[in-house]
Amino acid sequence: MYKFLYQKLPRNYKTWLENHVNYCDLQIPAEKLFSSFLTFSIIISLSISFILFFMDLLTLFYFILLFVLLFLILQVVFHMILIFIADSRANYVEEILPDVLQIISSNMRAGLTHDKAILTSARPEFGPLEKELRNAAKETLSGKRLEDALKNMTKRIKSKLLERTISLLLEGLEKGGSITALLESIALDIRQVRILKREIKSYVMMYGIFIFFAACIGAPLLYSVSIFLVETMGKFGGIKIEEMPEIGSRLPLGTIRISEISPEFLNLYSYIAIGVTTFFGSLLIGLVQEGTEKAGLRFLPIFLPIGFAVFFISQIAIRSIFSGFL
Repeated sequence: MYKFLYQKLPRNYKTWLENHVNYCDLQIPAEKLFSSFLTFSIIISLSISFILFFMDLLTLFYFILLFVLLFLILQVVFHMILIFIADSRANYVEEILPDVLQIISSNMRAGLTHDKAILTSARPEFGPLEKELRNAAKETLSGKRLEDALKNMTKRIKSKLLERTISLLLEGLEKGGSITALLESIALDIRQVRILKREIKSYVMMYGIFIFFAACIGAPLLYSVSIFLVETMGKFGGIKIEEMPEIGSRLPLGTIRISEISPEFLNLYSYIAIGVTTFFGSLLIGLVQEGTEKAGLRFLPIFLPIGFAVFFISQIAIRSIFSGFL
């Protein structure tokens, strides 16, 4: 059944999944990985939904709705894990790439050939790049062209910097330039670019702090104050908002009447708004600091608990502070 479903998937998705299996260096076919994702998503979603259903916390409609939502969320989480693993490997490779190029250049200056210089440059502290360098050197020694062996490295590491470096290196090999001087020049340029990125990241740190306070502290505080005001206005003088439908007709709110706005509705709205605000806040911080939105998704597991904690704590604090006045 899984094979049949996998064959019916869009070609773009299958290509994406196969590429990320290579980027993550997973020793498992993409088809089996897809079946594992599907199986775990169904089992976890069904288990949670059944537990809540048998505890009489859900009706049949909400049981189906919860199952579908949990299934979709788990699918997104599993695929995001692949993206994070691939990006972490790429970031590590980009961090050590200047040192690797410097060592390869030194080996070539010592008189070693290209393939032997690459093979002797592979060290355990280089992590993913050590394996790729060994594979490239072994492929070259077995008769494969050096250009093809180097191009294969970009198929297993998702790094634009590595792609550009190999492209420059291959261009230098074709034109017969000094490879050692080219490698040293590329390594120097990469170091300068990384220093510049760190400086830019420090300059925009204040923007990230502002976004964090707005999304995780300011918004939950405002929502808790709004709920308290609605509850207070509804109980003030023994008059409830639900008993004043004529007020809603005087306000320019369209089809929304003031009688329909209850603390329960505001609580639900606050939960959704906090989740949406923290989600887009994390994406915005990733865009500001790293230049890509997906880099901010790693902040979401931190921002969500902080936002809800501030919301609940501020509700308790406001009620305890003003309880003596009402």
